[in-house]
Amino acid sequence: MEKKIIYEMIIDIWNLAKKFEFEKLTDEQWEEFVDCGIAFRTKFMKHGKNIDLLCRGLFLALQNYYERLNE
Repeated sequence: MEKKIIYEMIIDIWNLAKKFEFEKLTDEQWEEFVDCGIAFRTKFMKHGKNIDLLCRGLFLALQNYYERLNE
């Protein structure tokens, strides 16, 4: 079960990254990105602490990537 959840999480984070095309975000896109991140975390946090920590780590890494693009 955990393997399936992690697989789904990886696919979801990839789709989130792909949605914003790996480019600098406008303020409007940034707000949408953050909303998507909240939905992403909400989807997986119910699966326990370890899954939630992995989810937060993946989203934080992607968030940091987009923040660096906006510098």
